[in-house]
Amino acid sequence: MKRNLLFKILLGLTLSAGLLYISCNGENSDDEVNQDNDKPDLTGKAFKFKNRIFSVPSPFHVSELIKKISADYNEDYLNPVLNKNNYITTEKKALNLGVFMADLAYCNIFEQYSSTTQYIKAVKELSSDLQIMNAFTDKIMEHLEKNIENTDSLNKIFTEAYREADLYLSDNNREETAILIVSGGWTEGLYLMIKIAEENKNQLLISRIGEQKYALKNLISMLSQFKLESTVSEEILNKLYDLQQSFERIEINYTYDKKIVIPNEKKTIIISETEILINEQILNEISEKTVQLRNFIIK
Repeated sequence: MKRNLLFKILLGLTLSAGLLYISCNGENSDDEVNQDNDKPDLTGKAFKFKNRIFSVPSPFHVSELIKKISADYNEDYLNPVLNKNNYITTEKKALNLGVFMADLAYCNIFEQYSSTTQYIKAVKELSSDLQIMNAFTDKIMEHLEKNIENTDSLNKIFTEAYREADLYLSDNNREETAILIVSGGWTEGLYLMIKIAEENKNQLLISRIGEQKYALKNLISMLSQFKLESTVSEEILNKLYDLQQSFERIEINYTYDKKIVIPNEKKTIIISETEILINEQILNEISEKTVQLRNFIIK
């Protein structure tokens, strides 16, 4: 189970633009999947952590949503690759590995193949520094370079690479490193959403930002279960708590529609509609705190 958890977290960050949200469904909902009539298909995987059930939406669907809302690629949104030389501690390397993964996927979804290659190399370098063994071998790097313009192939290659990373982290009791990678990737994803929302005020995207309320709650829950021994990790957790205070002011209302039972798959799909109430003041607070958090991570 530990291996499955880390693999799904790392894979989700690798393949998405960092727009990872984790919604808690409760301890007894293994067979239930929530689906919103007003949302694109974000169906993903479910996994357990400390006896709680979490679901991860399909990362490619979320990335596609970004491109549909904003057709313009903006390199200024990204953490420059050269910044990788500034990260000395294990915590900063882990956090920015997540950031670079999110930036990599953003480049790839906009078909910026030269930049994608640069971020792949940055991810490889930080993975090597973190001693995530066998994740980016010369053979895998060669496959990445040959398939840089093939999204499906890139997906499969990263799947294998992060399976190796997952095995190493879990076998060596380094779950905190994995959670810090998640924290960096989630923060960068939220930052990208906010920057795009500031440009076009798209209501669907603003609603997606509001949904991060669940991701943040569960991210804090996972990170707070570790005995944090570095000032960096403690500061990240404190800033996440501060950000949570603003997110808690968002109202999310669900209207039940119907339930579909799929006996063969032992699954129940709950169809519902969601109303997310987030005013401009709250959005501005979230934006400011996210920028502060992100700046702390990448500096």
